[in-house]
Amino acid sequence: MFRSFLRSFKGTLCAALLTFSLPVCAHAAATTTSYLMWQLPGSAISFPVYVYQNDTQVDYLYATTQQAFLGDYAPGATNANFILYYQDSNAAWHGCNMVLTNGQIATTTTCPGAVINKPVANSNVYTLAMGAIAWPAIDQAPTNPTTVDYAKRKITFKNDTQYAQIRIGEHCTVSANPDNSNCANNLNLYEIAKGESATFYVDGDGTTPAQTPLAGLTSYGFTVTAYKKSASDDWVETGGYGKGETPYATKIEFTHKAVPIKNGAPSPEGSTNFDISAVDGYNISVTGYPAKPTYCTYTVPPENSNILGAGKYGPDIFLARINDSEKTCQSSSQLPQGYNKGDAPVKWDLTVTSNGKYQGCMSPCSYAKVNNDSNQDLFCCAGKYKSSKTCDQATGVIGANNSTYVTNLAPPVSTHVYRFAYDDAIGDFACPAQTDFMIIFGTGND
Repeated sequence: MFRSFLRSFKGTLCAALLTFSLPVCAHAAATTTSYLMWQLPGSAISFPVYVYQNDTQVDYLYATTQQAFLGDYAPGATNANFILYYQDSNAAWHGCNMVLTNGQIATTTTCPGAVINKPVANSNVYTLAMGAIAWPAIDQAPTNPTTVDYAKRKITFKNDTQYAQIRIGEHCTVSANPDNSNCANNLNLYEIAKGESATFYVDGDGTTPAQTPLAGLTSYGFTVTAYKKSASDDWVETGGYGKGETPYATKIEFTHKAVPIKNGAPSPEGSTNFDISAVDGYNISVTGYPAKPTYCTYTVPPENSNILGAGKYGPDIFLARINDSEKTCQSSSQLPQGYNKGDAPVKWDLTVTSNGKYQGCMSPCSYAKVNNDSNQDLFCCAGKYKSSKTCDQATGVIGANNSTYVTNLAPPVSTHVYRFAYDDAIGDFACPAQTDFMIIFGTGND
């Protein structure tokens, strides 16, 4: 079930496109929280398509399934004028004009079959679709058409904590990433001093040319695995992702699809998926967002099909955040009456300590595994509970979705955070393939 997640977005007089961050449309005074997305035909034209406005390229479209937005959209108010170009198999150029007047397709539009489709239920995303008809041939090529360099995709981690140093670990499903040297389980990927940053290059180390096809990582994440309170202190191990240890660390999860070269141009196999996960527990405060303002969506695959919602995220509007809190963890350890035997509440001590000091918080799943609880499948959504239908329990019935751990991690303690196995709809964002991300540790109550 789709869960309303969008924050209140203020309408602007001019929106910016994902790749080029240039103004693309002008509105009347009315504000809006709706967005308009390109939906190009899968046949009759060729990719890539170059999008121009006022003789300046404002976007690069590599496939019909691409998630790319024109900007924010107000039916009856939005005005915009674009020229789109592509080259056919004979290197001849084709182009068409896309003109919006008062939110409607203008009569001066030359893009065949252009139509604005209304959002599906519960969505705020309109699509601008076109017919599968070749565009008119043109004599003059567009000015300096450029592709997107996907070889420079990166994730930047910053230590904004109280600690003199933190250690970042990478956790990757090696079997899902053959021949990719970036996929490694490394508990000491980076050591970052307070106030400093480290950058992870998705498609290489940043100093050598990327592979062709470009690399991509599937099902991998990062955690804070250790910290030093001062430069002279010993490292305090945390996170619990070493062999035989208990997992409880806040995890930042990504999927970066590969970028093969098609028709001489890079064509990503999908968007970048991002979420902050507390499925195993949490051990540090963290905020994640695109490095530049970017449109990201909740999407039912394939991309641009059944977009359930979109928002424009960046340094001022984050994608997800969790505030690590001992108090929240302690209150989350209280299970509802009726669990196990009798009417007395059951106390599960989810807190993790080191030398008597709070270290982090296990999830009920982690706790049940460590303590060999007979109901661990219930809290881990495993066994007979291994589906969204069987994992979710009815109101008043104990289960992963109804545990106090999950209910207590509601806003403002966390925002858009994946809290149990089938809770990913609350925080799994699809962002453009080329999106760079900022991960700021220590922006909460750690």
